[in-house]
Amino acid sequence: MPDLMLRMSARMPHCATIPKKLIILHYHLRPGGVRRVIEMYLPALAVSGVFDSITLAVGEADDHAWTDFVTPTVKGVPFAIHVEPALAYLTERASDASRIRSELRTFLQRWCNEGSVVWAHNLGLARNILLADELARHSAQTGMPVLSQHHDFWFDNRWARWPVLQANGFGNLKKIACATFAAGAHFVHGAINSADESILAANMPGRTAWLPNPASLGERPSAREIRAAKRWMDRELGHTGPVWIFPTRFLRRKNIAEAVLLTRWLRPEAMLVTTAGVSSPEEAHYARRLEAAAAAGKWAVRFRLLAGRDAESPSVPALLCASDSVLLTSVQEGFGLPFLEAAALGTPLLARRLPNVEPDLDRLGFRFPGVYDDVIVPPGLFDEDAERERQEIVYDGWKRTLPASCRRLAGIPRFLQAHGPGPIPFSSLTPTAQMEVLAQDPKSAWDAARPLNPDLVAAAEAGRQPVAWPKDAEKLVSPTACTERLLEALRAMPSAPVKDSEAVNAQETFIRERLSPQFLYSLLMQS
Repeated sequence: MPDLMLRMSARMPHCATIPKKLIILHYHLRPGGVRRVIEMYLPALAVSGVFDSITLAVGEADDHAWTDFVTPTVKGVPFAIHVEPALAYLTERASDASRIRSELRTFLQRWCNEGSVVWAHNLGLARNILLADELARHSAQTGMPVLSQHHDFWFDNRWARWPVLQANGFGNLKKIACATFAAGAHFVHGAINSADESILAANMPGRTAWLPNPASLGERPSAREIRAAKRWMDRELGHTGPVWIFPTRFLRRKNIAEAVLLTRWLRPEAMLVTTAGVSSPEEAHYARRLEAAAAAGKWAVRFRLLAGRDAESPSVPALLCASDSVLLTSVQEGFGLPFLEAAALGTPLLARRLPNVEPDLDRLGFRFPGVYDDVIVPPGLFDEDAERERQEIVYDGWKRTLPASCRRLAGIPRFLQAHGPGPIPFSSLTPTAQMEVLAQDPKSAWDAARPLNPDLVAAAEAGRQPVAWPKDAEKLVSPTACTERLLEALRAMPSAPVKDSEAVNAQETFIRERLSPQFLYSLLMQS
């Protein structure tokens, strides 16, 4: 996306050379998008010639299998993984805020000292607001540059975080904004999609960058690895027919029930597979419900295929190549890495269209014919009266959990906007109603739904073929290209710190957008 690169360069005054000691911060090393992004960047960062050392600091125990895989790829500079419990999710720490702050200050003084530059991931998610706050303080005091890369945000259908933020001393929105967007500190803010970057740029001029997730054609496994993955999968699943795979952790925003529905409706002879397990306690109830329904209904699904993986387990890319199709049914993504991975690996893709992701894919030259807007469910496949009552209860309860100043901004979810019975998107239903739809005979249900879903029918047909990798994509999203963009952002670090007003205005703009109806799903309102 050259236009964004030029815009970033034009508005950022270039500063001195980048410090030689790179510290990468993240909460954990659980399977998922952020770990995959770091994994893709590390080799290119190492050979860039910019850094004398690279340290990856995380908040919980090292994933030794991943470390054994990634460490040999980091060549030319000393590389280490440091586990610092103070970096972990606050909800998973027993310590009080004052003790965690003390631990964070000790860590920052020891590791993020003179000659350091920090690349911090997902501070805006506010899973550890104390880390964001202390890192901003440390940067303000020492002048240490920080590139804060935002993959997700706490106000993006994650309002259950609000009580946790309050309990840790962040009782108003201004204080949260100043921590997560680093008021007073020497930060550049990176966004993984241009929609978020445009909001940041409008409110924080001169200190934002577009940093898409990297992907590359060079990642395709060998034919031998793919055959081994297929044999392993056949053995693990006890199924030799078609496999549709959704590479994901068990998260509600992934809308996994829709992936089950699509498989049962569109390819009933196939088995749906998801890869990773539950990584957050707040997602466990949804996972248990869906797994119980799958067992009771004897659905052809296998959740968490790689949970507890060992050295003999195939890689995710090998499994994607060994599967018949990749599914992506998320209602919310920052980037949607499976789009690019499916194209790079040559596996057909059926995916939900994401309005904040599609523009970037278009600009990168990708054309995905196997995308759909919604799965429309006809009346009669669930109890509509009971669902309306559930939706009203969920919405009212959710609205009361919002900060008082945000309640007036909250839009009305799509289901509650409807007057009377009628077709409705599956994604707009509560988990209970989704389970009711899935309990119907799939052939009869799809016969009733097919006339309402012409774009889904077309997407399913078009999505049978692999997507071509655009000629210029490698120049824009390869690990090398993304690393060059990241280094450009670091070189363009503004000398002036972030203003309070910039941080507050950015957060307020995001909140107004994220509380509009198109971003609201009852699925994400229930904890």
